[in-house]
Amino acid sequence: MSHPSHLVSASDGNRIFGSRSTVYLPAPMVGTPKPPLVSVVTPVYNGARYLEECLESVLRQTYANWEYKVIDNASTDATPEIVERFTARDTRVQLLRFEDHVPANANHNRAFAAIASESEFCKVVQADDWLYSECLESMVRVAVTNDSVSLVSAYRLWEREVDLVGVPYTREVVSGREILRQSLLGGPYVTGAPTALLYRSRLVRERPAFYEDGLLHADTEAAYWMLTQGDFGCVHQVLTFARRQTGAWMEWASAVSTYSPENLRFLLRYGPKALTEAEYRSRLRFELRRYAWWHLRQVPKPSRLSGDFIEVHRREIDGILDESHGDPEVRAAMLFIRALLLRGGRDRASSLPLR
Repeated sequence: MSHPSHLVSASDGNRIFGSRSTVYLPAPMVGTPKPPLVSVVTPVYNGARYLEECLESVLRQTYANWEYKVIDNASTDATPEIVERFTARDTRVQLLRFEDHVPANANHNRAFAAIASESEFCKVVQADDWLYSECLESMVRVAVTNDSVSLVSAYRLWEREVDLVGVPYTREVVSGREILRQSLLGGPYVTGAPTALLYRSRLVRERPAFYEDGLLHADTEAAYWMLTQGDFGCVHQVLTFARRQTGAWMEWASAVSTYSPENLRFLLRYGPKALTEAEYRSRLRFELRRYAWWHLRQVPKPSRLSGDFIEVHRREIDGILDESHGDPEVRAAMLFIRALLLRGGRDRASSLPLR
């Protein structure tokens, strides 16, 4: 793994930058515990279009004890120049710039590896998203008040739609197993994308690679794993904004249909921990039928002969079989789907987009 070619260090935890002026917080009184440190990270590749708005939202937080690291995955646009302007404004902001481009999961893992050793919480902010000013303060309050909480979520404004609202408003803390069960059975989903969540840092550090290599939706798997480690905290308030991504990656993922097979893998991995045997078997059969019928409907479509489509689903089938530990129903369904994929060429070039 290469080292960043540029690193600006930080140490100041007493400043908040508002929209017009700098606000200095008074020093804490002697004997007053210092608020927990939050490590905020933004892994980014060519994110200049919205990055300034993202960075401003972190600097405007009402919660002051944070550090912020932007991990630049060899961007070729103005990303590093934008971040450097912010490092000059606030020494809590740091730029870690890498000269070698790596897959998205690997760049996120660079970010997780860079969080401060003394941080109690970790907050990802994607480069085209932003946080409402009270986001860190509200999420940290829930996590600090409830030591059993492993991750915290909140309502999200997804362009013009508010989502992640599947927890009753009377409940601030729900068992992780209950939320995991709800997600595996088809929702409502309340974990969302990384910007919507606050992680407990010690759990992030427990996994050598917090985002698993080889998974296209590793953020979902990581959230599910966190739910096996503790409870789920929820702030019943809109605290994050996310754009509907229309770039190369999202268009590719939708065209190739990457969600269904990975949902199957997550069900195989976490279903036995969160579901009853009857629930697990019923849901597994439902997902297997749905995935098989979906592939059957793709047979007449010439576009499904593309290298990407065949490569991705062959790889996902291998992953599903590995997760199934020899389950005969899973094996039969995957053999059926694999036979459908045989009509495609084995050596077609792949054009997976960079992230």
